[in-house]
Amino acid sequence: MADERAASPSDSPPALSQQGPPPMQLGLRVRYGVARWLFGLGYGLLGFRRATIRDNLARSFPGADARALRAMRREFIARQSEVFAEIDYARKMSADELRTRVRLVNPQALTNAQAPRPAIFAGAHQCNFEWLLLRASLELGEGLLALYKPLSNERAERYFRTVWTRFGTRLVPAKSVLRELARFREARGIGLVADQVPRSSPEKHWLEFLHQPTAFYMGPELLGRALRSTVYYVSMRRVARGQYDIEFVPLNEPGEKAPSGSITERYARALERDVQADPAGWWWSHRRWKLSKK
Repeated sequence: MADERAASPSDSPPALSQQGPPPMQLGLRVRYGVARWLFGLGYGLLGFRRATIRDNLARSFPGADARALRAMRREFIARQSEVFAEIDYARKMSADELRTRVRLVNPQALTNAQAPRPAIFAGAHQCNFEWLLLRASLELGEGLLALYKPLSNERAERYFRTVWTRFGTRLVPAKSVLRELARFREARGIGLVADQVPRSSPEKHWLEFLHQPTAFYMGPELLGRALRSTVYYVSMRRVARGQYDIEFVPLNEPGEKAPSGSITERYARALERDVQADPAGWWWSHRRWKLSKK
């Protein structure tokens, strides 16, 4: 049952609410314009990460011709500029506006998340994962622990902490999560981005993803097993510029004794479908396939 549900997040984005799209605020419109220019300069003229983006797309979509790959590349750069603008806009965006811009398809997944067995929410670098965190924190507040890797740049760390914690989220270094759970017993949800390269993690699960052997971080699965919690894949879909839908897709059944690696594979398959449905939404500029299977 969990396999079927995890394998079939809605095939098409649900309809928007009857209220219609939110008005485009001047602050956001200006940020879109500036970010579009900066990203066009960096990616287009200066060639930032150009080889990485081209190589990732070509290997992930072997059946696409040069024209299709070029269109994906251009749309990816445009979408990255949007996300950059939206992250900065999030510093001042009100909770009410965020609710109109990011719709929860099945908010009961957050409502049902309760201590002492917090739900595990496994997101990805698909669409605007910063707004995803903020939208979830509107519902869970301090009950949401967001796992992250502290940044080496002090100024960047301070900037992103300000954005990420606006609505109460508790930031926890990923390596300290069990210690934090022992100290803070009111956690209702644990959120993390699970499609990163598991370079330092001793627990890796290899599988075929986007036509190539790929190592996946097993953190969500291991946390779910340790806490006997439900693990959700968080599917984020772009509806229009500045508008997204979020759906929480359960990857296991309560009390299910899933074989090792199976929840991680369900996560990977759900993410793969989202990437194939909207290639421009994924983060192609990072070196996702740095690890080689030996």
